[in-house]
Amino acid sequence: MGEFYIISQLLYKLYRIKSKKLRRFIRRMVLKIEHGQILSTTIRRIYSDYHKIEIGMYSYGGCFDLNHIWPHVKIGRYCSIASGVHIINIDHPITYKSSHPLFYLPRYGCVKEDYRPRTHIYIGNDVWIGNNAIILSGVRRIGDGAVVGAGAVVTKDVPDFAVVVGNPAKVIKYRFSSETIKKIRNTHWWEKSFEELKGDLGEFLQPLENSK
Repeated sequence: MGEFYIISQLLYKLYRIKSKKLRRFIRRMVLKIEHGQILSTTIRRIYSDYHKIEIGMYSYGGCFDLNHIWPHVKIGRYCSIASGVHIINIDHPITYKSSHPLFYLPRYGCVKEDYRPRTHIYIGNDVWIGNNAIILSGVRRIGDGAVVGAGAVVTKDVPDFAVVVGNPAKVIKYRFSSETIKKIRNTHWWEKSFEELKGDLGEFLQPLENSK
């Protein structure tokens, strides 16, 4: 697949500035050839090289929406990101004389560089983020196994395996007991490929604890 990536990224580089439509077409063709978002390695390299967005293997959904996910966001493996999710790591500069984009966005021709500080946001492994949730720039990390409810507005870090909802988002519970969470962490199962996990598929098809 190395040659396929070289060809794809050369085409992508050629059309990077000239045509957004052609860039979208190239992304669609890459996904079609490599069997979609979950399995495509080339699309991940394109996003990393040209958009500064890192997306782990088997993650899918809104994390591939370039209108909603901003540069310097890193998403772990096996994540489920619903449509309409925004991950925003830069704000209007309210401490400047004006917060208007004419004064900080180069595309308007008034300034040469955007000097606003941009944070790095890390989304852990096996994270589920519901429809239209918003992750704001005050966040540095969404923990492994966390769940962000639909429409939640996340303003601070989310612990591993926590379930957060609301505006601002608050922890309402944890998916498992602390003992079970520790056991899951120790397995590091998300570091394995899906092919490697198939032999233990039964472990993923039943509750780990009794319903509460």
